[in-house]
Amino acid sequence: MGPAVADGLAAVLNMFFNMIQLLVLASVIVSWVGDRSNVIVQMIFNITEPIYRPIRRLTANFPGPFDWAPMIVLAIIIFLERFLVQALTSYARSGMS
Repeated sequence: MGPAVADGLAAVLNMFFNMIQLLVLASVIVSWVGDRSNVIVQMIFNITEPIYRPIRRLTANFPGPFDWAPMIVLAIIIFLERFLVQALTSYARSGMS
């Protein structure tokens, strides 16, 4: 993989991770105040619920009424963004020198 490809891939991954973060934050906000019959709210839930489902299975036995899935998804996305995007960017920068 060349430096230009790595730099482009890093940009695409960064954009993808940012979109997922925005969708997770939007799902948290609309879960508090959103109208479930709204088409945009339904779209947000249809995108985020499959992401949350495996994490909710793991956190089902956690005590209390708090839904940990959005916070865990954000932590995973932030970790992947920092690790993958920065690794690809540093690879691209080192190859361009």
